[in-house]
Amino acid sequence: MYFRKSFFNFIKKYNVLYLNFKQQQQNLHLYYVDKNYISPLILTNVSQYSSDSLSKCWNCNFVYKSDLFCSKCKVLQEPPENLTYFDIIGVPKSYDVNVTEIQKKYKELQKLLHPDKFGTKSEKEKQFSETLSSLVNNAYSTLIHPLKRGLYMLKLNDITISEETDNMNAEFLMEIMEKNEEIEDVGDDVKKIKKLVQENEIMLNNLTKEVADAFRQKNIKKAESLLIRMKYYDSINTKLRKLKHDLGIIE
Repeated sequence: MYFRKSFFNFIKKYNVLYLNFKQQQQNLHLYYVDKNYISPLILTNVSQYSSDSLSKCWNCNFVYKSDLFCSKCKVLQEPPENLTYFDIIGVPKSYDVNVTEIQKKYKELQKLLHPDKFGTKSEKEKQFSETLSSLVNNAYSTLIHPLKRGLYMLKLNDITISEETDNMNAEFLMEIMEKNEEIEDVGDDVKKIKKLVQENEIMLNNLTKEVADAFRQKNIKKAESLLIRMKYYDSINTKLRKLKHDLGIIE
């Protein structure tokens, strides 16, 4: 009787210890795969690559949430699919971006992902580095530019503006034609060139604000119309920059 009681007490104690051990294992596993945990080697601004779907490291087969690097072996991972440029840089999906923040995060990401840092790594890591570095470059050049950013946001809404836009009103097209003629006739008049540049910059700034308002109000149709106008003025801006460069005008 005493032996049976001792045996049952032993089994009961063993079960408690075993359950505690399993709970500790589970907590340790959750610590590694929790989306809020980021290895010290990963900058805080790359946590946007995390997702709710569990993935396995291609190198060590460790289960992790899809961060840039495996939290166990620190090897670079393949980027998750369907990332937007906003996800890649790590900023909110909005036309109202913080340019300084984008520049800062771009530099941090390139320091982390530049192919030069993977010269001695495996071919797979080199390939992932080149892919991610290229994505970061494309994301940066798009989000930093008001027109490209707007066109990209239209694309995310399944809208693409064709190169030939023939639905503009005659008055606007006449205005653009006159601006182009002014540029052609300006010659080397530095004062007039600077005046044209200033006028065009004001127009682009005003359009940028209007586009921001349209996206803020979720008025995609209005944003599309404004961005078509912005394309024309951006083209004028390109011509004026080239003219300044050819004439050696420095400001």
